[in-house]
Amino acid sequence: MKILGTVSHTSSHKNLIVRGDKTNKAGNKKLFRINNLVFDRKNTKIGKVNDVFGPVDQPYFSVRVFKNVAGENLRGFKGKHVYVK
Repeated sequence: MKILGTVSHTSSHKNLIVRGDKTNKAGNKKLFRINNLVFDRKNTKIGKVNDVFGPVDQPYFSVRVFKNVAGENLRGFKGKHVYVK
């Protein structure tokens, strides 16, 4: 698994906003694909990349969280790394 980035906050639409890792350069196209599955550190699927925005050298990712991830658990992701395969 590769680090996608660190969860910054939860949006008003209950998406996780992830600040991309500095190694996520534009040349690494695999991380920039919309619909890539996103995992937590326990290798549990938590959602899919919904949007990529912000600066190219360290983008933000919007992650649409799966319904099986409870709403109160979203706050527990703040400051944690999330991953893609």
